Amino acid sequence: MRHYDAPTARPSERRPSSPPWWSDAVIYEVYIRSFADSDGDGTGDLQGIIDHLDHIQALGVDAVWITPFFPSPGHDHGYDVSDFRGIDPTFGDTGTFQRLVDELHQRGIRLLVDVVPNHTSHEHPWFRAALAEGREGSHYRDYYLWADPAPDGGPPNNWLANFGGSAWEWEPDSQQYYHHSYLPEQPDLNWRNPRVLDEWVEILSHWLHLGADAFRIDVAHNLLKHPDLPDNPVLEAAALHDVPAGRVRSARSLARIYDMDQDDVVDLYAHLRARLPRTRSGEEPFLLGETVLDNPDRVERYIQAGRLQAAMWFGTDRVPFDAAEVARVLRTPGSGTPGRFGWFLSNHDRARPASRLGSADRALAIAAAVLAMPGPYLLYQGEELGMIDLEVDPDTARDPIARRAGELDVSRDRARSPIPWTDGPDRGWGSTEPWLAHGSLPENGSATTQHGDPDSQLNRWRALLNTWARLRDVLPPGCAVEHYDDLLILSRGNLTVRVNLGTGPLPLEPPDGTEVLWRSKPHPWSPVLRPGETVWFHSSR
Repeated sequence: MRHYDAPTARPSERRPSSPPWWSDAVIYEVYIRSFADSDGDGTGDLQGIIDHLDHIQALGVDAVWITPFFPSPGHDHGYDVSDFRGIDPTFGDTGTFQRLVDELHQRGIRLLVDVVPNHTSHEHPWFRAALAEGREGSHYRDYYLWADPAPDGGPPNNWLANFGGSAWEWEPDSQQYYHHSYLPEQPDLNWRNPRVLDEWVEILSHWLHLGADAFRIDVAHNLLKHPDLPDNPVLEAAALHDVPAGRVRSARSLARIYDMDQDDVVDLYAHLRARLPRTRSGEEPFLLGETVLDNPDRVERYIQAGRLQAAMWFGTDRVPFDAAEVARVLRTPGSGTPGRFGWFLSNHDRARPASRLGSADRALAIAAAVLAMPGPYLLYQGEELGMIDLEVDPDTARDPIARRAGELDVSRDRARSPIPWTDGPDRGWGSTEPWLAHGSLPENGSATTQHGDPDSQLNRWRALLNTWARLRDVLPPGCAVEHYDDLLILSRGNLTVRVNLGTGPLPLEPPDGTEVLWRSKPHPWSPVLRPGETVWFHSSR
């Protein structure tokens, strides 16, 4: 048994016979406003990404997903878009975007643009035109969902908004309600109107022509609502603990039967995908859906042939540090669509794994197991540093879940504190106060400090991802998952992954004919599998 460092392998060097680039890719999420600030205004921007591409490239990722940078009033920090073809001056301009595309492509890294097709800003020209047309309007009026009051004059049904209150907003001039799944400033689009699909074909084509390679589709499960607008069933109190975060508590009281994940929504993606042009490099655009659903069978509908290429699986983002539970979650996705579930431990909406799981070492141990599963892994900025959740202050909170609903414990601000590039008080962000407060430094320090420490979280992540880049092209699409008490074992071709999810050491017991390829904890000569440690074994047979 021996340990060695795998040689660096760039994404562009994968064998021509390999599966589609995204099948086992590592996709790095950049939450732009918290990544890097190039001009000292306290908000991250596109140039800030360019300035830190060495950091991203050194990780060995295949693609970068950037959150919305479009013009927006900012009620939901960019997810309320007023121009889907523009760039908010806060983040840069078209020239900056083109430089980012070119710099990424020169490094063999693809770009995913985060798009928001479920709703617009209330300041979007379409919605303004819909208001101007009035209730008798037949063009832009039909881009949105309108309904007459209920017999008592109230909202047309009991649907609730994810950020609190009714999902219907009264519009006095037309004497009708419009639907909003999130804030009243985010009216939902009517995707049963074919003109909305036409608009989105043009929008995505615009960004493909500018060099985008792929799209992350925000709330992809949400685009259609039941046309008859029936009431959603009320959940029994006992069922509420199973409802995931991401919406305020009051909005978790209903079973979301009629206002999301309609049976025919998947057909929209078949139509959309069939009409999109190729990327600049001649590839079919990669479409990754955010599908916030607990039932994997429902998620699988989105990734059948001709629909989305991959869908985010919301399971590992809440899994505890427990071998049986991790095994259950990894086995949950069905076998009919191997390699098409997108795996992740965190993102800009979810708690950071170092906080949720108890330490950065535990988070890395779980991540190394999840990474080995067939399908893309979505690595959220700061995960590679072991960043922890921000302690949200009600006086400086920015997320509507915290500011409007007062639910600080599920505020998305906790995952959005700025990246600490240096150990100094300003964390490398200049003298201006950032848009959101800095959090505590990770255990191993800032990115700069960790870069020079061979045992840091950052360098252990780099070793892991470079090892993965060398192995993944020869791995089969299936993976066996087992657990024995505190020991989790994954077997995928010539890769065996063992994780100790207990509190005491376990025998290392390398499988016959294997060598230790990578370990999640420093000092790889340890003769045991330490608590909170993952080991990758490799067989040459």
